[in-house]
Amino acid sequence: MSLVDPATGFVLLNGVPFTTPQTFYVSGLLAYMNDVTVANFLQGWTLYSHGQAAAPVWLAPILAAVGVLWQPQVPAFEAKDTLFWADQNCWIRFDGPARVRHFIPANTFMRFHRRWFMIWIERAGIADGTLRCWIEG
Repeated sequence: MSLVDPATGFVLLNGVPFTTPQTFYVSGLLAYMNDVTVANFLQGWTLYSHGQAAAPVWLAPILAAVGVLWQPQVPAFEAKDTLFWADQNCWIRFDGPARVRHFIPANTFMRFHRRWFMIWIERAGIADGTLRCWIEG
């Protein structure tokens, strides 16, 4: 999951940075920001009401730079199979900030066959890190 600057082709973001407190990611958000024509409802995309008043802290400056406003509904697709890898220990929660949390050890691939629209990420150690995902829907 990478965000590429359409004007230059440079990667602006490669993965979701995490710290404490928790941050979140909506499934398909970076794909949509790379290509707004990708959100085809015939291909499984839906408008997802994420319930977040503001963009995640890590994404807000990028949205402001490209002039995109955070909406109460964003295009998302339901993930069904996800492979995670983090460069630091972290916790993830599916579909809510108070749900059961799952530990992702640093530098270890973890696969989940679980349906979700949104994940919440929080560091599980002393260092901030980046979570990378391979998401299939």
